[in-house]
Amino acid sequence: MHRLLIMYPRPQNPDAFLDYYKTRHLPAVHNLPGLLSASYGLIDDPKSDWFLTFEALFADQASLQRAVQSDHGKSLAMDIPNYSPGGARMFTHPVHPLSMS
Repeated sequence: MHRLLIMYPRPQNPDAFLDYYKTRHLPAVHNLPGLLSASYGLIDDPKSDWFLTFEALFADQASLQRAVQSDHGKSLAMDIPNYSPGGARMFTHPVHPLSMS
């Protein structure tokens, strides 16, 4: 498994960010090729410079790269300034599950 992690800085207008993000950006995420699962969450600390994180899982690094480099992935990246004027930070990494037994 390979994870795409996107971190968004705290916006000046959190309500506008969330409205656009939830109603326009997130629905388009479902069309990313090879996407296995996705989730997002607001940062608990109101004093944090970071506002929200998004995670997407793919079968492997090649699948993640195909998704990011696809026309749909490029379109999603180009949409970021529409709701996050401060941009976003993107990280990718392999996932190493821990055994809980």
